[in-house]
Amino acid sequence: MHIDAYQLHRHGWNRKLLNTYWFLVMLQLPFEFLYSLTAQRDVSSILGHLCNSVLILILLEITNKCYTKLLDYQIISGGAILSFTIIYFNYEVKMAVLYLLLPIFVSIFYHQLSKIVYSVALTLLSLSILFAVRLSILSGYTFADLLTILPVLSIFSIIISGIMKRGVEILDNLQATTELKQELLIKNIIMDKLSKTDALTDLYNHITFHEYLDELITQNASGHFCFHIALLDIDNFKKVNDTYGHRAGDAVLKNVSSTLKNRVGPNDFVARYGGEEFAIIFTEKNTDEVFDLLERIRWHISQVKHEELNENSVTISIGLCEYMPGTSKELLFAGADQSLYIAKKTGKNKTVIHTAPLKEAN
Repeated sequence: MHIDAYQLHRHGWNRKLLNTYWFLVMLQLPFEFLYSLTAQRDVSSILGHLCNSVLILILLEITNKCYTKLLDYQIISGGAILSFTIIYFNYEVKMAVLYLLLPIFVSIFYHQLSKIVYSVALTLLSLSILFAVRLSILSGYTFADLLTILPVLSIFSIIISGIMKRGVEILDNLQATTELKQELLIKNIIMDKLSKTDALTDLYNHITFHEYLDELITQNASGHFCFHIALLDIDNFKKVNDTYGHRAGDAVLKNVSSTLKNRVGPNDFVARYGGEEFAIIFTEKNTDEVFDLLERIRWHISQVKHEELNENSVTISIGLCEYMPGTSKELLFAGADQSLYIAKKTGKNKTVIHTAPLKEAN
């Protein structure tokens, strides 16, 4: 059975309140023994009070395990009965009536006005019964004393209600602030993603590609490692747009992008470089491995039939260049772009590796 976080939190507080009741009874016991020594009180009455209090707590423990539907009200009622018992057996102690505040204090933890009203009603009922059967007869309380206690309880209850309402307001404000922060965080994540990715293909964009490449070159300066850059261009893409329309061209771009993203390695970086051109950075692979992977990608793209092109396929041309330590980013791109140019001019639908030495232009 699913129990939400609120229910778990509420059950946790009920358990703590029950533990507090046990502590209260145990704490009351030595004080009553000390009082019996000074007031020459019968110890048997103390034991009777203890037995009654323990019995009340045992009943609360049983209901806590067997009947949890109205457990909050049972906890408050248990506190009222417990305070009634303590006052009943300690009627001669003037300050004992302060225990009447126990159920009201307990009701604060639930942050519900209905439970505060319930605790106040129980307190007034307990006070009326105690006054009728015990306090007015054995302890010398008068009706005037009762009238004095009632406004004190009323004022105290109003203060408690105000504290509870203020607590609820603080919680509501905190929740609103938290939700606002979450919304801002989500918006920032979305904006960050939008600033780094191409809206049509969901690949990284031109700017993000160059940022990543700059970082790789910087890291390579401190510890050499192998990486390659490949430029890929869809062959005759203008003809696709002219023949089938730009919507069909967009669908082709999406399909090609999906193939690139799904077929490169987890440490490779794919971006839409511009128009129908894509760029990939391959890391942790030698030239033969990168070439074989690009050839598989090129072949797969050539075999895909596009519904938007009346079941025709498209091909890509690829230029590949390996980064050499100390080479500038511009020269690296020039090598890949030159290889792509050769692939285009020598029949398209092929991968060309740049093999000539990379040299800075004079």
